[in-house]
Amino acid sequence: MILFKNCSVLPELMDGFSEAKCDILTDGKRIKGIYKCGECPFESETVIDEDGRFVLPGFIDMHVHLTLSGDDTRIDNEKSGVQRGYDALKYAQDALNAGFTVLRDVGATHNIAINLRNSINKGDFVGPTIYACGLILTPTEIGNDFLPGLYSEVDTPDEIIKAVRQEVAKGADYIKVMGSGSAQNPGGEPGKPIITLEDLKVMVEAAAFKDTYVAAHCHGATAIHNAILAGVHTIEHASYLTDESIELLKGNTDSYIIPTLLIVWKLTADVAESSAYMGEKAREMLNAVKTGIRKAYDAGLTLGFGPDTGIDPVHHGQNSEEFALRRDFWGMKEIDILKQATINSAKIMGIDKDYGTLAVGKFADFVVLDRNPLKDIAAAHDGVVSVVKWGKVVR
Repeated sequence: MILFKNCSVLPELMDGFSEAKCDILTDGKRIKGIYKCGECPFESETVIDEDGRFVLPGFIDMHVHLTLSGDDTRIDNEKSGVQRGYDALKYAQDALNAGFTVLRDVGATHNIAINLRNSINKGDFVGPTIYACGLILTPTEIGNDFLPGLYSEVDTPDEIIKAVRQEVAKGADYIKVMGSGSAQNPGGEPGKPIITLEDLKVMVEAAAFKDTYVAAHCHGATAIHNAILAGVHTIEHASYLTDESIELLKGNTDSYIIPTLLIVWKLTADVAESSAYMGEKAREMLNAVKTGIRKAYDAGLTLGFGPDTGIDPVHHGQNSEEFALRRDFWGMKEIDILKQATINSAKIMGIDKDYGTLAVGKFADFVVLDRNPLKDIAAAHDGVVSVVKWGKVVR
């Protein structure tokens, strides 16, 4: 057992404990008890004095690509599967060191994210908990060949059903689909839908039959709207979000949006010359991103957290730059942003029984900050002192 004593905590991110300071006792992978300071009734082999530092639940990044580096994608494409596997382990550990104890990979080549997930879960490597989708399903589209080995092309209902079953059989935790054009693919039009409502419904039904859900890459308004109507569970990016779609999402427990601000922001200012076309697309959508997601926030929608880590130019370990950016760009409150990266994301992913808050019985995943993030949200980025994963100090 390890006792973490004199922890400052945020009651909004706790379950069953309402005070501002506490001692946290871990037993193996889970939290055994949370007590008022000095009142733990058990003796522990190890005592770590946090001396008033802020202890928060481990962060969750719902939108990462572990086989992309955050540098020039064309260089990534030339790497061998073995090299990309080694890289993916490093990238996952970079995220863990930044305080992200849970990652959801939204598309990786060579089944790497699924295999890495399995190896970490077996204890072969230290790393975050990974949820992975396998290959991304997409209709045949211009630009798909820009990311070789990332897509499974499906153009009929039968192909969709078969592909869903294939990805689940390979170990996918959920299904990812391209609902609109991509800013990354040359020739892709982010505002244009590329799959029909009827085909989305087939995919959602096929995934539900295998007890899982669909996440859809959706920039354009029509793609977002169709994803909601089809029952897609997570709508990634949601760049051109309309008032009508926001109304459909109010009180909706089937569909949620995962805004990805950091990638759009960085693409407008800092991108490799070979990826200049991505920057042009990002600049076109930036104002819509600002308006639509702010309206979603004002409407009280449950928002997830995902910077699109791994896409040029967002590097792994920089995930946490999204915290301050959401405050400065969208004017969100600090506590709401922290909830998006913890409670909300755990709820959306269906893992809130084990993650998302500090509570007795949940996994002992937490990040220790050197100052109060409610007074300075940047502490979640540059103030990480240590990270605990499944009861072990990993940083």
